[in-house]
Amino acid sequence: MRLLAEIVAGVEQSFVELYRRRHNDVYRFAFAMAKSRSFAQDVTQEVFLNVLENASRFDSEKGTVRAWLFGCARHVTLDRLRLERRWTDDLPADLTAIDSDERLLADQRVERLHAAIARLPVEYREALVLAELQELTYAETAAVLDCPVGTVRSRLHRGRVLLTAMLDEGEPADANANVGPLGAREVCS
Repeated sequence: MRLLAEIVAGVEQSFVELYRRRHNDVYRFAFAMAKSRSFAQDVTQEVFLNVLENASRFDSEKGTVRAWLFGCARHVTLDRLRLERRWTDDLPADLTAIDSDERLLADQRVERLHAAIARLPVEYREALVLAELQELTYAETAAVLDCPVGTVRSRLHRGRVLLTAMLDEGEPADANANVGPLGAREVCS
């Protein structure tokens, strides 16, 4: 909070310090959403340019600086994804120097997990990325997503179910349907 106040006052070193502390968080969020390094770099740059312009808009009563940055990253990411019509991206094929079969299997599992996350509907993907990968609390995640905590819980539950189904079956699951007790398909709300 102090750093943002100093950024508003024009203290350049405070911006550098905030960037040093939080740029990896923003980058990892954008990368997890789009699976593209260049995309994540662009989002990170745009978020921190927005910080320079909009630091005065931060409201500590609505959440932490970290959650505010994730909210900014979310908006930039979604805008860019819509603009580019790119909801998923191929995983980078830069596996280097595999030194053992075990390492190769571990890398393949990680790739499969990342690919499955990238195929999730965006509302479940962003909830999982924020709460699980970025380790925000449910309240912080709700603040970033601008929704109630109950909605975050619901999206996390549905996202986990879909992710588990994709990893178990190796196929995309239908995000909007569940099989009911008699085997009939029921539409979720």
